[in-house]
Amino acid sequence: MNLEEVTKTIDNVVFANTGRHLRDVEAVVLKGAWQAKTYEQIAETCEYSLNYIKQVAAPKFWKLLSEVLGENISKTNFRFIIERQWGGQTEKISSSLELQNSLSAGNINNIDASLPLEISNELKSQDWGEVPEINTFYGRTQELAMLKKWLVNDSCRLVAVVGMGGIGKTTLCVHSIHQTQDEFEFVIWRDLRSAPSVSKLLAELTQFLSPQSKNYFTEEDIDAQISDFIGLLRQHRCLIVLDTTTVIQQSSHFAGHYREGYQTYGKLLKRLGQESHRSCLMWIAREKPREIVLMEGENRPVRSLYLKGLNSQAKEIFQEKNLLDPNSWEDLIQLYRGNPLALKIVASTIQELFGGKVSAFLKQETIVFGELNDILDEQFECISALEQEILYWLAIECQPISLSQLRADILAPVAQSELIEGLESLLRRSLIERTVAQEEVIFSLQQPVVSQYVINQICERICTEIQEFSKNHKIEKIELLKTLVLVKKTQDNEAIQDMQTRLILKPIKNQLCKILRDESLISEQLTKILSLLQGKTALVVGYAKSNIESLLLELKLDLGDLSYR
Repeated sequence: MNLEEVTKTIDNVVFANTGRHLRDVEAVVLKGAWQAKTYEQIAETCEYSLNYIKQVAAPKFWKLLSEVLGENISKTNFRFIIERQWGGQTEKISSSLELQNSLSAGNINNIDASLPLEISNELKSQDWGEVPEINTFYGRTQELAMLKKWLVNDSCRLVAVVGMGGIGKTTLCVHSIHQTQDEFEFVIWRDLRSAPSVSKLLAELTQFLSPQSKNYFTEEDIDAQISDFIGLLRQHRCLIVLDTTTVIQQSSHFAGHYREGYQTYGKLLKRLGQESHRSCLMWIAREKPREIVLMEGENRPVRSLYLKGLNSQAKEIFQEKNLLDPNSWEDLIQLYRGNPLALKIVASTIQELFGGKVSAFLKQETIVFGELNDILDEQFECISALEQEILYWLAIECQPISLSQLRADILAPVAQSELIEGLESLLRRSLIERTVAQEEVIFSLQQPVVSQYVINQICERICTEIQEFSKNHKIEKIELLKTLVLVKKTQDNEAIQDMQTRLILKPIKNQLCKILRDESLISEQLTKILSLLQGKTALVVGYAKSNIESLLLELKLDLGDLSYR
């Protein structure tokens, strides 16, 4: 499939739908996009200005192609969609379109009657929406085989692919659909980043599956609209993929809750899983919806795949980035638990900043930075206050702990049922791990990256609280300082105490020195906090007294000489 064939085919498709051929500037944009050139590079090789190409010609051309091909086409996905949709059939399609054009113009001489006339269904049976362009793919053989079995052999009605951000959920699903698309009459991909209502989404999907249908439903008719949609899923074998984001989830709440106005997504999932039809909805998300949890099973038409990181296949990422020290690659994979996106980000940093030396990067003992912070910020903002506190304690403990140990750490009164629900929510968000050891269940943070991110959050929040106290002297502002213990002095394991000092206490001291720029000023503020805590109840004081004493010791002050003793 070469550029000449593609240009000829697109020209014929445009002519068949609009009655005109490609304009010169459109051909220039097409060729540049096919060759993966930037708009700047395209402008350098033609007579048109960059502004005209980028702001006028290109947007109009992609809109035109989207209309005539029945898919959302952009510069970034153009080649991917053409290769996926047509493959090596451009010559056949182009000939067929030329035949249609000739028939329309009345030129019936010298026509090969063996050429196919029907291609509209082939062009319009798939709508890939804003599917991302996937250039590389690593491993996942077992996961692909499992999804193919569920979609084709087991005829599952509802499939969820869940896992942490960057773990490769979308990439896996794109490749899975490439392998199974011929088994379906319709394939539709929708990215829910714009947070459409269920009613709007169903209206759009229904229009694509049945263009003659009229959308006479209102938001209040959602049950009837879902019934109408399921009716179409019974008539046609469809694969519909919804790539979800956190925008439809309710923030500061346990997993599985939807934002106000989006609860009907739960109703849609429930009915698609329970009611009989010929199609499948694939749900891509960071957390498993409650509806799927209740319906899924090995022998049921509802399944879920929890996606874990890559193993040795991740070394291909390092090979592409020309990293050095192959003996250290496995350590890097384990450090990031094989998360493909994290490894790509880190590999780029190692190449640019450390000249490709993995060993030099590992010596820094800093594994969360830049875009990795952004990814975790987005997920951390969604969780509830109790989930945050659980994560804080799991990071502080520096080792797996049981439910009873966690219960003992938390000072504020929390119902056991609520604590269990919080742990379950974190498991579904892929943020913690559960292990059964000697008839006891223990919990830990999912990976070192999450652990360091949470510790960084603790340090930043406590420093902010102390800084704010230095301005307003309000004791109620030191919430986290009294909620968490930074170093467990009663800890039998000295190695854990040393780790807590190194990972938490010292960074807090260092950040305070950077903020207040005077160790004596830091000790003064800490001493004021201690004096205000005198006479307060144990629940009000919490761990604040112990934490401040630890910080003062770290500042190498003699506590015996302080007046509050």
